[in-house]
Amino acid sequence: MIHSPRLEEGCWICENLHQPKDLVFYESKTSLAKLNPDQQFRGYTFLVLKWHEEELHNLSGKNRKSFLEDMSLVGTSLAAALKPDKMNYELLGNAQPHLHWHIVPRYKTDPMWGRPIWAGSRRRNRLTQEGYLELVKKIREHLPYTKLSASLRPS
Repeated sequence: MIHSPRLEEGCWICENLHQPKDLVFYESKTSLAKLNPDQQFRGYTFLVLKWHEEELHNLSGKNRKSFLEDMSLVGTSLAAALKPDKMNYELLGNAQPHLHWHIVPRYKTDPMWGRPIWAGSRRRNRLTQEGYLELVKKIREHLPYTKLSASLRPS
């Protein structure tokens, strides 16, 4: 059984786990995936652990395996939906000490190709509400059905 201990008061990620709701496109017992509101890199996604933990090695083996499998599943779905030239995966936690992956599709045409997305300054790219909904729909088409994720789909 997957154990989900608790959310932590004062943790921005815990307090905003399901927000913004319209950017959430996948949920399992362990993780939740949502688009980064900044879509400078088309499909840039956060995969967030559904309870507060700061270090991957502190998760039980079963929870760690589930979290890593969710990361791989979301990355595979992004790659199938968006056809990037490369997929980047980062698990940092320096600025937001709560386990969360940055899953970033990279394209040869992106403004930081060949460099980390953190290098230098760049403009943010916010989509319209319709743009986010279209992107979420496209990604969901490449995700397997789960009861939790099905509850995220509009009726």
